[in-house]
Amino acid sequence: MGFVAEQMPIAPFSDAAADRARRLGDELSKLSVQARQTAQDVLEWLRHTRGIEKPSMSLRNSAALDADAFVSAVFEVLPKRQRPSAADIADLKREYATSIEPSRQARAKVFALERELSDLVNGAYGLTSEDVALMWRTAPPRMPFTPSGLQDVAPPAEDADGQEIE
Repeated sequence: MGFVAEQMPIAPFSDAAADRARRLGDELSKLSVQARQTAQDVLEWLRHTRGIEKPSMSLRNSAALDADAFVSAVFEVLPKRQRPSAADIADLKREYATSIEPSRQARAKVFALERELSDLVNGAYGLTSEDVALMWRTAPPRMPFTPSGLQDVAPPAEDADGQEIE
């Protein structure tokens, strides 16, 4: 039994757009490697300084936390008998400012670069802002990021037959 596959249309990039996309990809790759390394370094620091062998999910994704949430997440996984001192809190906040805050800033840059790369691709396909909004509203739930302004857009409600309800 054979299958026929249609060739998917690939939008042509201008030379300038292709060059920009390559540079964006290189920078995204570099920032991703740095973010992973920072996350590993923070977990290693917590293991050595606080004895945290099994970090929570929030600590594994510490770049998503602000300083106070990071401190709280650390103390949530420590034994209850281990009361935090002012020096412990200051030490955690210092490490946050040194390691995690730069990673948070890099994360924001990653989102901006991804958005720019997405805009290049959308432009190559000639998509309008309305086309892009429709695409995001109907995208599968596992899309890597939701563009600013569309995170609050709920998909249209459907009845039991899958028909859109107005």
